[in-house]
Amino acid sequence: MKQRINPIAKEVQDIFDGIYAQTTSFVQNPNSAINGMIVSGDAGTGKTYTVKKALKTTGHQSNVEYIKGGKITAASLYVKLYLNRARHRIIVLDDCDIIHHAEKKQIVPMLLGAVELGQSGEVAWETARPNPLMVEHQVPNKFDFQGNIIWITNDRKEDISKAIKQWKSAIFSRFNFAECNFTDEQKFMYTLHLVENCDMLGKNCQEYVGGYPKKIIKEASDYMATNYRNLVEVTPRQAIKIADIMHHNADKKLREIMLQQLWK
Repeated sequence: MKQRINPIAKEVQDIFDGIYAQTTSFVQNPNSAINGMIVSGDAGTGKTYTVKKALKTTGHQSNVEYIKGGKITAASLYVKLYLNRARHRIIVLDDCDIIHHAEKKQIVPMLLGAVELGQSGEVAWETARPNPLMVEHQVPNKFDFQGNIIWITNDRKEDISKAIKQWKSAIFSRFNFAECNFTDEQKFMYTLHLVENCDMLGKNCQEYVGGYPKKIIKEASDYMATNYRNLVEVTPRQAIKIADIMHHNADKKLREIMLQQLWK
């Protein structure tokens, strides 16, 4: 029997369903003139999960170069683009520091070259001397990129616009854009739906083998319901943190101190 979903959680689910559909369409049409996609939204809500699910469902996960977090240098990105330049390849930049990076004047133009409208884009290394990483992989100073780029970021559209200024129009004209920003109430109700109807903290928990006991799941849900307006994050990821703290700390005073660290 299909579980009923509360109307507020349904609003969030509809947005994620849209991102899933958009990602699926994107990777299944390698001959499209647009080969760049930005997925923007709140941290911990499920952006990466949704994109990975679409890549797996469509059978493209083996064609993906997945780059997670941290600072990616201009030289490293250039080499990654070269190694994944074939039409069937997909680069996923997940929460990588691109627009705030000290080398953004090199990084952003590279991305723009790679996702130039059409069947391929030209990517060039403007510096006269090749980087040692380029020498190691025998990367030329110029090449055609025919792959696809999915850029997952916590930065909102207005944050991206402010950070890249002169490249704003070029970025948004070359990339498809999917956005998922929610109110605390929306995030809480969606998380509650995942806990109650999808057993996110129980048998379907991917972060803790076997899932948490029902008593802990109930306590974690009640805690979020009481305190969600005070939490730094109101997300599925936060629910897992709360359940984990409760499960592994029998001392209630210590537990309370640790849970307070999740507050604003």
